[in-house]
Amino acid sequence: MISVFHRRPLSVVVWMLLACACQMHPAVAGDAVTFALFTRGWPPFEMVVDGEPEGAALDIFRASMPDGVGTSVKLIPASRSMLRTPGDDIYTRLECREWIDDADNYLWSGPVLTLRTVLLSRRNRPVEYTDASSLHGLTIGCIKSYSYPEVEPLFRSGKAYRYDVNSDVVLLRMLKAGRVDAALFDQYTVRWIIRKSSELSMADFHVAARPLGSAELRFVFNRHPGWEARLPEIDARIRTNREDGVYERIMDRY
Repeated sequence: MISVFHRRPLSVVVWMLLACACQMHPAVAGDAVTFALFTRGWPPFEMVVDGEPEGAALDIFRASMPDGVGTSVKLIPASRSMLRTPGDDIYTRLECREWIDDADNYLWSGPVLTLRTVLLSRRNRPVEYTDASSLHGLTIGCIKSYSYPEVEPLFRSGKAYRYDVNSDVVLLRMLKAGRVDAALFDQYTVRWIIRKSSELSMADFHVAARPLGSAELRFVFNRHPGWEARLPEIDARIRTNREDGVYERIMDRY
C-alpha cells in the first residue's frame, strides 16, 4: 500500500509546530509569576482581609514585573516552601537574603526597599541609640523567633534583656504601659500598626534618631530554567521604580 501525504500550507505547518512547542514547554520562562503570600500575615506587606490577599508586597510585586508577565497570588501557610518547588511554575516572595538560610539556592533581584530596624521608647522616657552601650541594662521588647543581629550580643552577654511576645500590637501596648523600656520594629510595620489603632498614637512614643540596622528587601524566585535570563529586565524596572519614588508612594498608602 502506498501512503499518501496531503500537502498543508506552510503557515499551517508553522502554526502546528508552535503549538507543539508550547505544549512541550507549558511555562516558558517569564509567562507568569505567582506571589506566594504568607497566610498568617506580615502587615502591611502581606495580609488576608475577608479571605482576600492584600498588602504592600502585592502592589510592589505588580509594579515590578516586566510587561507581558502575568501576575497572580496564592495563599500558602508555608509560603517559602514554594521557592523549593520544582517544575514549570515560577514563584516569588519579597524577602531579605539575611532571612533565608540557603539563600544561594534561589534567584534574587536587586534591592527593592530598605527596611530599617528602629528603636521605640516611651515619649516621657526616651531612649536614643548611639552605640551598644546606650542599651545597657534595658529590657527590650522583641518579636518571638525574630533575630536582631545588632543587639543579639547584648542579650547573650546579659548587658540587655530580651522580652519576647508574639504580636507587634501587643508589644506596642506593653511599651506604652511601661512593661518594657524599648522595643524593636521595622519602620513600615510600626507606622502601619499605629495608623490602624484607635488606642495608640505616635505621640505616645519616641523613635530613636539612629536606626539600629537595615536590610534590603528583594524579590526571591525559585530556580526556574531560563528565568535567570530575565533578572536584568526585572532589575532595570526596579531601579527605575526606585528612582521615580514608586515604592515609597506605595508604602505611603499603608
